[in-house]
Amino acid sequence: MRKLVYLIILFSLGAFAQHDPKQSEPETLMEIFKNSHVHGHVRNYFMNTANQGELRDYYTNALGGAIAIKTAPYKGFEIGIKGIFTYKTFSADLNEPDSTTGQVSKWEHELYDINDLDNFNDLDRLEQLYLRYNFKDGYATYGKMEIEDTPLLNESDGRMKPFAFKGLWLNYQIKDHHFNLSWLDRVSPRSTVEWYSFQEALGLTNNGFQPNGEVAEYAEHLESEGIAMLQYETAYKDFDLQVNHWYLHRVMNTSMLLLDWHKNDFHLGLQYALQLPDNAQKELEYDNRYLQPGERGQVFSTKAGLNKPHWKLDLAYTHAFDTGRFLFPRELGRDHFFTSISRSRLEGFGDVDVLTISGGTDLKIDRFYIGAEFTTVFGAEVDDFQFNKYNLDEYYQLNTHLHYELDGFLEGLKLDLLYVYKENTNNTDPETIFNTSNFHQLNFVVNYDF
Repeated sequence: MRKLVYLIILFSLGAFAQHDPKQSEPETLMEIFKNSHVHGHVRNYFMNTANQGELRDYYTNALGGAIAIKTAPYKGFEIGIKGIFTYKTFSADLNEPDSTTGQVSKWEHELYDINDLDNFNDLDRLEQLYLRYNFKDGYATYGKMEIEDTPLLNESDGRMKPFAFKGLWLNYQIKDHHFNLSWLDRVSPRSTVEWYSFQEALGLTNNGFQPNGEVAEYAEHLESEGIAMLQYETAYKDFDLQVNHWYLHRVMNTSMLLLDWHKNDFHLGLQYALQLPDNAQKELEYDNRYLQPGERGQVFSTKAGLNKPHWKLDLAYTHAFDTGRFLFPRELGRDHFFTSISRSRLEGFGDVDVLTISGGTDLKIDRFYIGAEFTTVFGAEVDDFQFNKYNLDEYYQLNTHLHYELDGFLEGLKLDLLYVYKENTNNTDPETIFNTSNFHQLNFVVNYDF
């Protein structure tokens, strides 16, 4: 199996790894590998979704891990490789359909391969294989790499496999000015095992609906070759500024401004995003377009909060304007607006308001944190497709999260317990809520990082 080949290669390299941060630059090939840095993780993820009433419930337990090697730098160059795999240990039958809706498990399948619902064993992926050149003020990377998270394009490592990307990434910093410039042309979406061109990847997941109510069919019609990104960050006194621009080839331009102000224990944040369609969208048939030529997705988001030594509290509000739906391919990441939380994102909505309150405390216990998030979406209407790509109802959602890190002999072991309760405000039709709302969900994740 491929994962065995990856692991043999990685462990073979790791056998030489005696990394010492004070080690001088290697002079031989042997020293390049001998001074490599090895890291990885083992992860066990148990998930159970209890749907409303007689709708079918599902559970599963996935076990997996990853090992990564980064060679010691030689004249500024370094090579990185990472392999990752997953295996189903025990589970309900995730492909047994619900008797009312005819649908099968959604969330639990996301721990395996959403593109092959019968695949629970061959779940390995070569996640990284890159060449990096480090220079005085930054670095340049080419290949399959770990990227720096942005508010839209990100790894979103909340399942067994994150989003992974291949392309070119340039990081440059001069004094207080930090730039990221990238061109990415291949992607392996979260919860998948294969690598895809952008032409193949865009539309792998739910295509949703067009504004006129027709089922969207843009998969393999967009002819996109990749995504370009420019990110600029700076800080001045109590302010942090970030400006992002993403150009999804032949699809759209998205710009986002983030401004944070922090003083003592108080912080205030503002986000504004604007989207414009690429002219190439006009060349496609109506149902094959990712967004329509007249759509102008706009979002304003703000937050205010307190960060005390042992507790924190945040209040956030987001408004999506009625100029169009805010869209970003779910094959490339998850939106990080101030109101976005696990199992609740803004993407696909227009003309809605979102309110989120969150907080937590460590109870003055080392390596411990307990928190909660409550979010509610106003203005979404079932069958109002003009501003509702996925035909969702207004809803409210509660997340509670417990995190604990062990020390001593078990240092590196982390326990996370996430409970999710989501409920529609108006529509409780089984076809609308199954796998979408009106459910309780338990997630228990054990990570060991080394």
